[in-house]
Amino acid sequence: MDDSLRTGEVKAHCERLEYPVMRADAAAALADVTVDAADGETNLGVVVSELDRDSFTGPNELYDALVSSVDDDSPLRGA
Repeated sequence: MDDSLRTGEVKAHCERLEYPVMRADAAAALADVTVDAADGETNLGVVVSELDRDSFTGPNELYDALVSSVDDDSPLRGA
């Protein structure tokens, strides 16, 4: 079942994971999560799987990595 989030819900969704978390585990946990916006959608699992970090110590670290890794027009930028 896919979870569809509004841009403002991304950080709260990151807080649901248990930390520390490995990148592959976070990507798997977020594989069915998309962020919807008027101009498109972004799959969080895909974005996490492409991050440079191997692990994350907390939700703020994961969230910051997500937002800084996407283009300016990504739905995540509105988060």
